[in-house]
Amino acid sequence: MGVLVSTVEAASLEETTNRAILMRISRGKLHAVKEVTQTRRGFEYRIALSDLSAKAQARYYREHQQESIPKPTQSERLQDKSLEDLTERQRQQAAHWRHVLEEWRSYIADYPKQTTEKTKDFIEEYNRWNPTMPLTERTLRHKWKLYREVGEVALADGRADRTDKGKTSIPDIAWSVFLQWWLDEGQPTVMHCHNLLIEWAKLDMPSLLPLPAVDSFYREVKKIPKPAVDFFRFGRKKFEDEAMPFVQRLYDWLDSNDVWVADFHTLDIFVKDDFTGRVFRPHVVAWMDIRSRKMLAITVCESSNSDGVISSFRKAVTRFGIPRSVYLDNGREFLVSDFGGRGKRKAAKAGYGETMLQRMGVEMVNAQVANAKAKIIERAFRTFSEQFSKLISTYTGSSPDRRPHRLEGVLKKGEDIPLRSEIEQSLRTYIEGWYNTRTSTAAGVNGMTRNEAYEKNLISKRVATKEELNLMLLRTSRLQSVDRNGVYLQFGEIRLWFYNSELIMNYMKQKVFVRYNPEDLSSVRVDDEAGRFLMEATLKDAGGYGGEVDKEAIKRNEQMKRKQRESVKGYLESHLEAIEAPSMMDVMMRAANHNIEQEELRSYEPEILEPVRLENFRPAMAAGAEDNIIDMSRMIANAAARQQKGE
Repeated sequence: MGVLVSTVEAASLEETTNRAILMRISRGKLHAVKEVTQTRRGFEYRIALSDLSAKAQARYYREHQQESIPKPTQSERLQDKSLEDLTERQRQQAAHWRHVLEEWRSYIADYPKQTTEKTKDFIEEYNRWNPTMPLTERTLRHKWKLYREVGEVALADGRADRTDKGKTSIPDIAWSVFLQWWLDEGQPTVMHCHNLLIEWAKLDMPSLLPLPAVDSFYREVKKIPKPAVDFFRFGRKKFEDEAMPFVQRLYDWLDSNDVWVADFHTLDIFVKDDFTGRVFRPHVVAWMDIRSRKMLAITVCESSNSDGVISSFRKAVTRFGIPRSVYLDNGREFLVSDFGGRGKRKAAKAGYGETMLQRMGVEMVNAQVANAKAKIIERAFRTFSEQFSKLISTYTGSSPDRRPHRLEGVLKKGEDIPLRSEIEQSLRTYIEGWYNTRTSTAAGVNGMTRNEAYEKNLISKRVATKEELNLMLLRTSRLQSVDRNGVYLQFGEIRLWFYNSELIMNYMKQKVFVRYNPEDLSSVRVDDEAGRFLMEATLKDAGGYGGEVDKEAIKRNEQMKRKQRESVKGYLESHLEAIEAPSMMDVMMRAANHNIEQEELRSYEPEILEPVRLENFRPAMAAGAEDNIIDMSRMIANAAARQQKGE
């Protein structure tokens, strides 16, 4: 059970009475063992030191350590020290206290019989002028004692010179067990681990007792590296997100095509759409090889969208091979279900099957949220702005205060606004003929051009046949049932139908995937639910978009339709200035009154008047009187017949 103490010793260590210790034992609040006495009949209680409070244990350990190895006094420790052994900060502290002591001794020198009262006056005056460094009489006299015994060197703060600084009294075995418990994803507390550690030591390792107080473990836990805490207590994801920098920027460990990075950037210029004439700031999506910083491919879009991401990725893969991994941020244009999955946004949507990156064996790594600076491609975009965008007549500046004065006139005139297609071609020429051919001082490029660095570090290249690559790069629609019209792709309000008579005949109402190339929608590939190829289906009414069957053409068509709808909506407004329409109810009431006036001219007098007399309701006549009855119904029928003949 380790060290055992008597109740008297326990009371002294706990700074309480012996009776209080006995009461705690009798009530079961303090565990004790009975030990037979040698001098008299009966027994005495013995208490394990580890069952006492942390302060009591520390007090016991301190007292017994002092008994075994007398500690040197502060004066003895400073005997061999000189001012040269002190740090600059310690020398400043010593000089400060020497000055205070000299002022104090000078202040009380004229009052040899009133030193106590004058010392208090001095301290009060000192604290009035030095409120941030209050002085006490105890400190003042202690410093004076050291100054007389050792000299100025004793006035410096010696806590930084402690020999036991940074050391711990926790046994290695105890610390090892504690770490294995505390560094767990269950995240147990330090206090609970400490309590269990004491119990374990009692059972299996009594020699470890007494263990240091829980405060010692708290101090040691703070020294554990944060990456280790993140990994073992919070899991791999937190470790990778917060503790593990991406690739640690150890570019020398990478090869070309190991990691590609992509991002969108809004160019600081205005362009005009080739078809609709709309003026806007274009977005460019670019793919870069991290090892060499070579820009691999770009696509200029009207807005940030997944089509631009996949279009530029197709260009890069077709020309430079398949990367081993890609590093993307958490934008929705990158985290689409059929490209690489939803990443950190949410669970993948059901019904999309295998993603494009999975088919190619490419790992997708997502940047930490709100950590755009981790993407080195941002630096390339700043270079684009400096070297390319500023040379365009519609350059708008990175902020309103940097906008060129000429811009308003250029936009108003509209003649010098470049077309989107022209900017895309010029930007591609700039990247391939200028940006990639310039030397770079970036880490890993080592003063070479980006093309040279890419070539030098291209150790292996993942390739596929043209046919297989085309299949890998197809986008996938959500799982759908074959309809009597075939299968479809939905683009906004537009639904394109693709037809194949065999598809309808053999797979009606069955679930299928539709895979397609956004740049050529003349036909699509239809796969079954397991991903097996069934057949191709062709676009119905393919000529409905002027012979263009790509997604951009459909978008342009939609823009023109939307513009036409807006024109139709404006048709009514153009007629409001002629006259204000009256109330519909007023018009109806006036027309009704007019019709009533016209109806008063009508005559409702028929050719025959049918009299109604009281005799008609009298009792039946006597027998033989029927021959004298006038048949009114017959007369009415004859009159109606004559009216029809026009008589």
